[in-house]
Amino acid sequence: MLETFEKYRDDLSRAEAWRSDRVSCIPHYHTGVEIVYVLEGRVSAIIGGRALTADAGQAIVSGSYTVHAYGEEKAPAIVAIIPPCETPALQKRLIAGRFVNPVFSDEDDRLKQMMQLLLSEQEDAVVRAGLSAAVLGFAMRKAGFETMAGDDKGGLMAQVLRYLSENYAQPLSVEHMAAHFGYSRSRFSHLFKANIGVSVPRYINILRCRDAAEALLNTDLPVVDIAINAGFNNTHTFYTAFRELYHMTPGEYVKTGRS
Repeated sequence: MLETFEKYRDDLSRAEAWRSDRVSCIPHYHTGVEIVYVLEGRVSAIIGGRALTADAGQAIVSGSYTVHAYGEEKAPAIVAIIPPCETPALQKRLIAGRFVNPVFSDEDDRLKQMMQLLLSEQEDAVVRAGLSAAVLGFAMRKAGFETMAGDDKGGLMAQVLRYLSENYAQPLSVEHMAAHFGYSRSRFSHLFKANIGVSVPRYINILRCRDAAEALLNTDLPVVDIAINAGFNNTHTFYTAFRELYHMTPGEYVKTGRS
């Protein structure tokens, strides 16, 4: 299932690490640095508008406020999100900069060992802080790190995603979005697709379907009300978008989620 963690991850006050058998999420961003260490197989990603792949023994790093997304391949990995506040000495640099080469290799397994330790020792605040600094320092050296220019397209896309996350239930169009951010329709569509990996309407439908999916499982509202509340004009459009995203009808989704 597709997931996005924008607000929750932005509220993190400490590093978190976990093992995942499938690293998959729609485009999102947060202040924390996100590192995915691929244990087996291959993971595809879009980091700051760049389509990338990482194989076993490689890591993908996404910096503060960098828009990123992952594909749907089944590939075991260790994932860590390290908020800037976990490493005060690096905080300003992390927020103001970006990783030059988001995918890099770990030839001698040093990063793998640090990630595994972070995974197992994250409840110890002192050890967690030390490991977080070590992991970030290693990633900054291996991937390269530089200060971003003021007119950064990644920053623009972070603003766009924040706007959409707050307004997806309202009537929206590509024309409206382009005008709001000061671009022509064609230029805005191109920038969005290049950085996010999907079209503006597709991304809006993803947000609306996720809202509806939560309501289907947690409320007793009629489907038509759920669809309208999420921003769809009618149930036909809702059913089409929902099946495209979840590969099942809303009714089947409820049975699966409540079984």
